[in-house]
Amino acid sequence: MEGTSATSPSPILACPANPRTVPTISDSVNSLGMTELSDANSFSEINSSMLPLSEFSTPKKRQCFSQDGSLHKPVCDEAIKPIVGMRFDDIASVEAFYKNYAHHVGFGVRLGSQRMVNNVIHWKRFLCAREGYRSTKDTHTVDYLDKNASNKRRKVKITRCGCDAHIYVNRDSEGKYNIASMVEHHNHELVSPRKQHLIRSNRKVSERAKLTLFDCHKASIGPAQAYRLLHVGVGAFDGVGCTKKDLQNYYSEFKNKIKNCDAQMLVDQFGRLKQLNAAFFFEYDVDEDGTLLRLFWADATSRKNYSHFHDVLSFDSTYSTNQYNYIFAPFTGINHHMQSVFLGGGFLLNEATEDYKWLFEAFLKSMGGVAPGVIITDESGSMRNAIQAILPNTVHRLCMWHIMRKVPEKVPLELRTNEYFYKRLNSCVWNSETPTEFEESWKNVMLRFDLETNEWFGKCYHIRGSWVPAYFMDIPLAGILRTTSRSESENSFFKNFIRRKLAFVEFWLRFDTALKCQRQEELVADHTSLHTTPRLMTCWEIERHGSLIFTHEVFNLFQSEVLAAREHCDVQDTKDVGDLKIMSVSDQSHPKNRVREVNLQTTTMITKCSCMLFENKGIVCRHVIRVLRGAKINELPNFYILKRWEKMCKRDIAYDGDGNPLDDNPIDYVDMETRRKISVARNKFEDLIRHAKNSSGGLDLLHSGLCDLESTISQSMLVVAHTSQQEQESFVGSSFPTQVDILTPTNIDARGTCSRIKGHRDKEKKAQPKKKLGVTVRVPRVCGTCKELVLHDSRKCPKKK
Repeated sequence: MEGTSATSPSPILACPANPRTVPTISDSVNSLGMTELSDANSFSEINSSMLPLSEFSTPKKRQCFSQDGSLHKPVCDEAIKPIVGMRFDDIASVEAFYKNYAHHVGFGVRLGSQRMVNNVIHWKRFLCAREGYRSTKDTHTVDYLDKNASNKRRKVKITRCGCDAHIYVNRDSEGKYNIASMVEHHNHELVSPRKQHLIRSNRKVSERAKLTLFDCHKASIGPAQAYRLLHVGVGAFDGVGCTKKDLQNYYSEFKNKIKNCDAQMLVDQFGRLKQLNAAFFFEYDVDEDGTLLRLFWADATSRKNYSHFHDVLSFDSTYSTNQYNYIFAPFTGINHHMQSVFLGGGFLLNEATEDYKWLFEAFLKSMGGVAPGVIITDESGSMRNAIQAILPNTVHRLCMWHIMRKVPEKVPLELRTNEYFYKRLNSCVWNSETPTEFEESWKNVMLRFDLETNEWFGKCYHIRGSWVPAYFMDIPLAGILRTTSRSESENSFFKNFIRRKLAFVEFWLRFDTALKCQRQEELVADHTSLHTTPRLMTCWEIERHGSLIFTHEVFNLFQSEVLAAREHCDVQDTKDVGDLKIMSVSDQSHPKNRVREVNLQTTTMITKCSCMLFENKGIVCRHVIRVLRGAKINELPNFYILKRWEKMCKRDIAYDGDGNPLDDNPIDYVDMETRRKISVARNKFEDLIRHAKNSSGGLDLLHSGLCDLESTISQSMLVVAHTSQQEQESFVGSSFPTQVDILTPTNIDARGTCSRIKGHRDKEKKAQPKKKLGVTVRVPRVCGTCKELVLHDSRKCPKKK
């Protein structure tokens, strides 16, 4: 850009290394020196005695009115003020210059009319954002209180007031653009410096804001929290560059863009993962209209985990649906660190028997046809039928957590707060070791608390063989998943990234991050077990042997059995029957001081205990340890060392049916080095800011150096500006499809998770009468503190005082 006369000041502020660069709005806001007045004031003429401050000084408010008080004249440094006759290289420079000027004086800019010939702009107007008036169709009266009003509209604030401030530029014979005319005065107050960052033309969702938004979404953090994180990072809201609503609108635009191609994008993403790693498995099914009915996937790591830990798994279809009402159904196993691991997952549009059959068949296909030993599920008739048909040799049991959490809503009100009742019931369910013992204890509880005629408890007793641990004591490793704490942990893990309004693509981004976190926990546990040694509590050699073999988590369980064997167990009697020794071992740690029977085969040194801990959980029990100690056996026999509990259990390479290694993707060292360089550069830049921020000279030096660096990078390499779609595709990891063959359902009622076992809080909420306008309805609820059905909650419970 060049002025029309030699005496005209340069209208563009720029870094010394690149004098033709127009400064950004956020940078140029600091170029004026002003005097602070009251917040109600706008701008006025600056006193002639005031001198411009440094480039980084803070703008001050000034009041500006014409003599008659009806117009407002902006006042600013002459260097950034538009003047008729100013010349610019291109139309983008004109726009940047006028927006920079508008930002300093306090008004927004809107693009006006233009004339184009052969795709070249010949003239264009840049307007004050408050130019013109709202059209008559937008100003009609609407009854916002009438819920049935057909003309109900969103309440939008009026911003137009007929302001005529503008500049008009035209193109000359040399291809330059000149300011041909302008109106400087405004018919409205100008925005004070404290609020200038709120002007629409001054706001922009920056690259940093977009990256933060996308990164936060992957970590299950929404736009509102991402905006707060941005504010904390820059130290002030005016430094973010946009408002919270701008960030939310940007993400809403992304959601609207993927709305009609969501299922297609997820399947395309799975196809891309299959290309990167042939061991990635997925299958899907659509109806005649192309609507996605069923989907299953399992990556290489999930399939490898199943090859090691297929003895027992959990399948739960009670998780919240996504925005299309699909049910998310994950398969979960237990690894050698006693951690829950994802083994595969599916989406089902319906929950009929045929849908579950398809899902179990896809799961078996992905796992080479190897069926699990035990599968634990929630209560569902269609699921039970599918398991019987597809997994006939798999032991099926119901999840106790889903059943026991239902108890409070099924008992009379007086029992909801009866701690003795819960103690007796839990003891009956958890501590019974044989079916006979459970049945006797159950009848006593029903009789003691007058529940013999309770229909729900009667149903639970009728299906006792499918959920009570006493009926699974002899099933290998069936007790691994018996604890409610594990089910609660698993449920909490998945609910952290499953939300009703999530699309498929959003779900996958969150799920992928959560899965990486889960596997990172396993990596940490592997490192700890392999490179640290647990503290031994006895001098028994068998304990030391266990510490060398088992992972730390499993060893802790084994160690507690060793301690109990030393402190509480004694061999009371021994009988010899051929090669078999039958020993009676007392256990003083048991509440009933129960005597266990241990059979020792002297030829193989294999034992079997009546407590069945090893059969049920894979951990050798205290009674067997006591017998081995008496037989002077200082190391665990191989029979008692399950490979699934060993530190090195996953060292063997596993392959699928096609010969593909079941392992993670090969490491991309180029990508790894790029991430490392970015991390180092970011840390160095933050260190520079921290060192320079304490002095004005330091900030000036840093700013000048960054401008020089920006100029060098711009000249040495091609900087490609990405479109909004390219940014979003980079975030998703796949391109937006040009053709959509896989659809999501439309016009489906939100049925929620219909198969989920509802709690009493859910049913009480559903039973609450709807509130009428002006009427307060108080409905009793169960207080979390006093456990009573009352009219207060835990926060106001009198028992807390």
